[in-house]
Amino acid sequence: MVPDAIELARGLAMMQFGVARKPARLCVVPPFSTLGPPAGIAYLLGYAAAQGYDDIGFLDLRLGIPEAYAPTYVHTGIFGEAYVMDIPDLPLVLSLLRAHDNGDEPLAHVADVLDAYCIERGITSAYLLQYLTTLNDYLREVAQQLDGTRFIGFSVWTSNYMTSLLFAAHLKRLSDPPTIVAGGPQLTESRASAALALRSGLLDGVVVGEGESALLEAYRLTREHGGLRGQSLPGGATLASDGTVEYGPKRPLLKPDDIALPAFDQMPLLAYQQAGLRTVPYHLSRGCTNKCTFCSEWTFWERFRPGDSNQTVAGIQELKRRYGAEYIEFTDSLVNGHQGRLRSFVEGMIRQRVGVSWGGFMRADVDEEMAKQMKRSGCNVVFVGVESMSDETLALMNKKRTSLQNVNAVRALLDAGIRVVAGFIPGFPGDERSAFMDTAHQLRSLQQRYRGALRVNVEPFIVSPGQPLFVNLKDIGLTGVPWNDEVLDIAPRYKDVTSGIFCRVDGVNQGIERVGRLRIAEALESDEPTRSDVFDYKGSEYLTQSRFDIEHITGSWFIARLKGPMAWIYAVIVSERERDELQDEVFEGEWEDILATPRIAKILRRIERTHLIKPRRAPHLVDGGYVHAQAPGDSYRLSPYVIARQGDWRVKNRLIVTDFVTLTDRLLPPWQASVITALQQRSHTVESLRRAVDASALSRQGAADLLHDLTEHGITLAVQATVAAPRTETMAVPISA
Repeated sequence: MVPDAIELARGLAMMQFGVARKPARLCVVPPFSTLGPPAGIAYLLGYAAAQGYDDIGFLDLRLGIPEAYAPTYVHTGIFGEAYVMDIPDLPLVLSLLRAHDNGDEPLAHVADVLDAYCIERGITSAYLLQYLTTLNDYLREVAQQLDGTRFIGFSVWTSNYMTSLLFAAHLKRLSDPPTIVAGGPQLTESRASAALALRSGLLDGVVVGEGESALLEAYRLTREHGGLRGQSLPGGATLASDGTVEYGPKRPLLKPDDIALPAFDQMPLLAYQQAGLRTVPYHLSRGCTNKCTFCSEWTFWERFRPGDSNQTVAGIQELKRRYGAEYIEFTDSLVNGHQGRLRSFVEGMIRQRVGVSWGGFMRADVDEEMAKQMKRSGCNVVFVGVESMSDETLALMNKKRTSLQNVNAVRALLDAGIRVVAGFIPGFPGDERSAFMDTAHQLRSLQQRYRGALRVNVEPFIVSPGQPLFVNLKDIGLTGVPWNDEVLDIAPRYKDVTSGIFCRVDGVNQGIERVGRLRIAEALESDEPTRSDVFDYKGSEYLTQSRFDIEHITGSWFIARLKGPMAWIYAVIVSERERDELQDEVFEGEWEDILATPRIAKILRRIERTHLIKPRRAPHLVDGGYVHAQAPGDSYRLSPYVIARQGDWRVKNRLIVTDFVTLTDRLLPPWQASVITALQQRSHTVESLRRAVDASALSRQGAADLLHDLTEHGITLAVQATVAAPRTETMAVPISA
């Protein structure tokens, strides 16, 4: 164990700009969409705070780089292959494990497997190599900035499994690497994923399913024992002393009353708000009442646990008070899993005039009266799991719904003025082509009747290990095809795990039939030229390294952005003349880093000199989140996602401050340039900011109001000092089950 004095000294050494870094961090690694703040992390932070743990911070590595959903794999191959969502990018993962085992750079062997992998899937290998290379440089730099952090937790989906391991590889190369624990759907559903991560040493622990208490137990064990090796983790898995993966005993599921309110204090909340109402996630229940054959949601939550509707209403009121919430994105598997609780919730929202809008996922079990009440309570959009309009197909799916119930529920919601996103599954085994086409025609008919109010969410049939159908593939006409030996031999020491992983499935409604149905479904997605709703998450990178994306800000000013060499978004504020200069530069190479070209470099050096807050080519991490109401001792610092430049006479020479993630801007009086500069240099309280910019020119109330205004526009983040706690058994906090 590290002596108390040394551990305290480490905490003090981590002080930056007057604020101590927290010794523990929760992280989300790209790629995955950033439609809103991560709900799972928010619940973990809320629970940790409720249990007395105030030394766990948060870092969202998706922010500040171009958003992408799942660039490392596809669900459907070029010849209609149905890839299994166990570890769909296994060759890339194994090349990473091989490099880590050999002590090589993490991506040292990825080029050996990339071309064959990409050609078979119709992925552009040049793009994927560029994506992984820039992300690798980004994660290496971030790891260096986190040197000294003692404990790191990842939230992992299929899309960011490989890249989370990539980040872990860089963290494990530090001189004093942290203990790394990960949880989330991927590691809960795929035991192979957990085994590879643990046996390679990239993860020290895995949390299965509901994560609050298991995560804190992992943190407690780490603080007491200096790590997790050889420790049994209730609700998770670790590596035993003999090198085998050991799953600890199950932990009791949390009762709804024991689930803390999600906490967003350590998140840059406004960085997730692209437009419209300020959105935060919340839930009315956990789990699902059904076990649809194609769904693995029940695997994660185990059983349905409805919350108290009055407490939910009170929770929304508290989220409104703390964070200015205007829209609640319910993350429940089904907000109407318990009709009585939903009715009571809706009545409470109306009776108490909460004034917060909401939406969520529902089964097709809504009548006209309930839909009208939902609308009155603030509901404006719901996702309905329609999947099919065939009774036979719905029975095969174990949906426990009929086609008539599907149509009636969708119509009731649309008639009430609630927008609907309808799930539609092309490629489901046993779904006859005539039945599939009838579903397509019925959905299109509803779109024509309710113009602009119904979107179809295409959910191609996939196979994954957590689904009920996975154990009986032959019964539904499917055959699992394992990965070939060439792939398994990339890292042969893991063959006992990887030989049991399916690469794809063959059989009913796959191949060309799957491709055709997928094309039909995608043609139905929307009857609008553009779409934007909270369920539209399947995006791809919108910025490249080879050209500037230029958008208007205000007056004659624009923001020019591109993907930088370390994936971090490079952004500058430009005039019309400067915009034309950048647009005149034409580049032939699609993957060329134009920041490195002499002509552009010269132009940009001149533009950068005019900026008060200059653009960066490398990631810049700062501690900080969001508070709606100031408290004594709160300090603030500039968001890492903003740049600033003084405007011209067209904007009255005001300071243009622009967030290059959300593309929001703010015009500030010229005198506030000193404030912005001070907040970039270090964090400030109200009093220290007054001293930094001349207290005679800024009253205490004026400084407080200014910091509040800057925070409400995402220009500043609120930070709180926490020194690393000494590692002693007396520091352990009891964890409720």
